[in-house]
Amino acid sequence: MSNEELPAVRLRGATKRYGSFTALDGVSLDIRRGEVFALLGPNGAGKTTLISLVAGTAKKTAGTVEVLGHDVERDYRFTRRAVGLVPQEINFDPFFTVEETLRFQAGYFGIELPEERLVEILSALGLLDKRTSNTRALSGGMKRRLLIAKALVHRPTVLFLDEPTAGVDVELRRDLWAYVRKLASQGTTIVLTTHYLEEAEELAERIGVIKNGRLLVVEEKAELLSHYGRRTVRLQLDEQVPAIPERLKAAGAELADGGRALLFTARAGDTLVAPLQAASAAGLRIADVQTREPRLETVIIELLRGKEGEANAVAEARAALRRDEGAPANTPAPVAKLPTREVVQGTLGVRTLYRKEVKRFLRVPGQTILSPLITTALYFIVFGYSLGGRLREVDGVPYGRFLVPGLVMLGIINNSFLNTSSSLFIMKLQGTMVDLLVTPLSYLEILAAFVGAGCTRALLVGLLTWITAAFFVGPALPHLFLALVTALLVALAFASCGLIVALWAEKFEQVNFIPTFVITPLSFLGGVFYSASMLSPGLRKVLGLNPIYYMIESMRFSLIGTTQIRPPLGYGLIFAFAFAMLVFALELLRRGYKLRS
Repeated sequence: MSNEELPAVRLRGATKRYGSFTALDGVSLDIRRGEVFALLGPNGAGKTTLISLVAGTAKKTAGTVEVLGHDVERDYRFTRRAVGLVPQEINFDPFFTVEETLRFQAGYFGIELPEERLVEILSALGLLDKRTSNTRALSGGMKRRLLIAKALVHRPTVLFLDEPTAGVDVELRRDLWAYVRKLASQGTTIVLTTHYLEEAEELAERIGVIKNGRLLVVEEKAELLSHYGRRTVRLQLDEQVPAIPERLKAAGAELADGGRALLFTARAGDTLVAPLQAASAAGLRIADVQTREPRLETVIIELLRGKEGEANAVAEARAALRRDEGAPANTPAPVAKLPTREVVQGTLGVRTLYRKEVKRFLRVPGQTILSPLITTALYFIVFGYSLGGRLREVDGVPYGRFLVPGLVMLGIINNSFLNTSSSLFIMKLQGTMVDLLVTPLSYLEILAAFVGAGCTRALLVGLLTWITAAFFVGPALPHLFLALVTALLVALAFASCGLIVALWAEKFEQVNFIPTFVITPLSFLGGVFYSASMLSPGLRKVLGLNPIYYMIESMRFSLIGTTQIRPPLGYGLIFAFAFAMLVFALELLRRGYKLRS
């Protein structure tokens, strides 16, 4: 089979288990290129799980999952560029506008979104006048449109629409239907899940029905209606009859309308000859004939009412019949011309994520920049002047200058941890983490972007803290290079630690636990406001067990030229700690810990 003949999506024995629960049970399915395929079933049937395996937001337990002939895990960079996902849940970062949201999403895929492409998408989805609006100001319908726009920015070959019109008005639903038809006509494969069965009936060419993680049937829509649907025939009689003649009862007729009508149920493809002949043979005169064609809704209900075995048997029999007749069981549709792809830039994805995280930080300067500067000034006023008037000097250094390294390190530690942990956790909480998981970004790139942004923010706060302190004690800086190295290593370590905690946490209380009950106490007990020379020998030994003590002392040597430890020991411990946190964070991302279930 040539590449052009390969199905858009191919699953063989795809299984997903969560502990003892099987969400997807050995599903095998081919979705043809350029078709609109509807995957239907009740809540919890496995629809979203199947989509998640293909889109890359979950990992399979067994089987194979391919997109355009490429394995979704082994060749994830290729398959994720080929797939667009419109998730069920509305998920947007409230800090950014519609245009920024789309440009960031394109950037994750390594694509600079051209102006004409941006305008094309916004116009097609009725969002052009909302271009500069913040996402939190959009109505529910507009947010649904933006979800679709995000999924389309990289021109995917396969588009998954997971309940795309849930909760939207009729006008918007019709607009989206028209746009889906347009995408399909351009060669995009559309996979649709919906509880609005008229939507599937309107759009889909083939229907798949899934229940309890197993596919019950996959059929052309017309064949499904023909084989499983029932056609109702109503014969209006000239005269009322008291009872059904035996001949008609044997034909399956029922009396209706007080004996003035007969109802017959037939398969969708059956003609009206049989019921008409039966009524005529019974001597009844017919005044009117009405028929009601089968609807997809009644077919799906029948299939879901415990008919799994029957449906599978019929589907297998038909597949065998087609094979006996010399036709393949899943004849591929003619391959439509695929959408034009944008030029992919190798490092743009990680640069985009880094830029977005730094920009988010700068959108709230009152919390991220002004607050630590005010805190630094207060420390100098409260501790520098009150205690400084008594202590004068510590380790031969004026007390005010002695405070500077500890306060700089306090700012770097807190900001690198809190900014990284809060950014990632909020993405998990809001559901915007899906925007990253469906992209071809590697685990190392995601780590580099988050940690890099956390370090940038922490170093900026550290620099501003030092500048603020310089107004009080002067700008002396004996070891600039060592100060930069120390600040960078500590920021790397605690940004990685923040990422680890954000992956682990499921509630804000858990995110705040580490800085409140671990980092802050260790920082204050690590020598920010005092020297180890001021402690008893026993307390010095306890202080030596505190890793933040070595960070503060290393910064103290870099900024004021004095320390209570051997500098090589301090720098070595900082490097080891930073390296360990980076490796641990990368391993958690690689495993998809609490991200890719």
